[in-house]
Amino acid sequence: MAQQLSQLAKKYPEKASALRREAGYFQDNSRRMQYLEMREEGFPIGSGMVESACKQFRARLAGSGMRWSRPGLERLLPIRAAIMSHRFDALWQKAYHLPPN
Repeated sequence: MAQQLSQLAKKYPEKASALRREAGYFQDNSRRMQYLEMREEGFPIGSGMVESACKQFRARLAGSGMRWSRPGLERLLPIRAAIMSHRFDALWQKAYHLPPN
């Protein structure tokens, strides 16, 4: 795609700047655009999962009648980050073996 856009930039000098910019984008991001390979490896290629996760997270934090203190929310965020980074199990094992308060 980048090569095709670069060729079009030569053919249409009045739009060359925009076409070269877009060609650069495709060239710089080509490794992220391997959608078929990503799908075959089981990775999601759409934004639906992320949008759904954001909606669920917001609903759990900002539901009707819910009030979070800043310290309470700050305690929850590392847990959520551990879940999202697939490190929750290691964190849970560490926390499980701590002495009770």
